[in-house]
Amino acid sequence: MSATELLTRAWRERSSVLSVGLEPCPEYLPASGFEPTVAGYERFLMDIAEGSAAHAAAYKFNLAFFEALGPDGWAMLKRVRERLPKGVMVIADAKRGDIGSTAKRYAESTFGWLNADAVTLSPLMGRDSAEPFLAYADRLCYFLCLTSNPGSRDFLAKDGLYLRIAREVSAWGGPGQCGLVVGATHPERVAEIRAAAPRLTFLIPGVGAQGGEVDSVAAAGKINGASAPGLLFHVTRGVLTDKGDSGSLKDIVARKCEAYRRLTAAAVEGSGVHA
Repeated sequence: MSATELLTRAWRERSSVLSVGLEPCPEYLPASGFEPTVAGYERFLMDIAEGSAAHAAAYKFNLAFFEALGPDGWAMLKRVRERLPKGVMVIADAKRGDIGSTAKRYAESTFGWLNADAVTLSPLMGRDSAEPFLAYADRLCYFLCLTSNPGSRDFLAKDGLYLRIAREVSAWGGPGQCGLVVGATHPERVAEIRAAAPRLTFLIPGVGAQGGEVDSVAAAGKINGASAPGLLFHVTRGVLTDKGDSGSLKDIVARKCEAYRRLTAAAVEGSGVHA
């Protein structure tokens, strides 16, 4: 089953366009019950996965957090990936982008060894750096277009580069293979990007802790005439424990994921986004 088919099925079965982040970060651990060790992180991530299982359409691994833990962290990534709920899309947030021979090895690692359904990529080295990933016809490549961090103003948002990226990536592959990373912190520019890439699916980070908007982004990013959801909203810190939360990590994650699932699904349905 292709990545876009997984997304479509999750939307239809769960009414979900929510992606949940899995990151073994010491600052994200609850105040008690989890140690900043590989074993502690693994329990932490599995509790998030189990708590969000009924609400997530996708899970996104940020590979840097696992790589920072060395070989044991990389092995833990593989174990967690293999234990994720069935029927969801798995995204490797790798932000790769290199010459063809190196990109080929990155693609083999991401889509082969890790068996990710989707990956984040930098488009700035051009189409040949993306082709080894695009050779996997059943996988989805999300290209950085306009990211949610303040530094996106330095290059991506300057002189319309993000629009050039959107148009170029649209020519590299159809909606089943290519998508764009578009930060929710730029709601005023989402409509421009949708006009430049009318058929591609958007991965929308920046919701939750970064304060990105949902309703305005959904309205501006609507897509018509496609079988897969046009938007996938991503949350990491926003579903974790915070001051004043009570209950187990699983229960807290479940409550917050349900709220985000309802919020994003309602925004998508209300905006006329085709799913």
